[in-house]
Amino acid sequence: MQIEFEPIPNFEHKIYSQETLESICSMILDLDPNIRFAGIINNKGKLLTGNKKNGIKSFTTPHDQEILLMETALGVRMRKEHDSHLGHVNFTISYGDKIMSMNFPLGDEILCVSAEKTINLMTIPFLILKLLEINLDKEE
Repeated sequence: MQIEFEPIPNFEHKIYSQETLESICSMILDLDPNIRFAGIINNKGKLLTGNKKNGIKSFTTPHDQEILLMETALGVRMRKEHDSHLGHVNFTISYGDKIMSMNFPLGDEILCVSAEKTINLMTIPFLILKLLEINLDKEE
């Protein structure tokens, strides 16, 4: 099976409004019923905006969630150290026993999405990239 992908935009060094980030999180939650959470964190892991779907049971305590977001931010910052020779990372996926998560660097912020393991990993991350491209380019 051959899959064709378009070049992916680089969202580095742009500042986005709170309204835009909140809107993006809402749109991502509506993309697929298997998406559990969409949120934006800063480069230190502090949640700036985000929502989980109604009726979703969290697998972590608020404190554990805070730690996970800080770890995510650290990992993204560390990966950026290799951009000059490996190229920009558009997203990462972590596939766990209970859920999977996707992280999309957006300059100084990071879009974090968690989903049920049944989500289509071959389409959803690329739909999210397209949604980001369309909605974040509006702010330029």
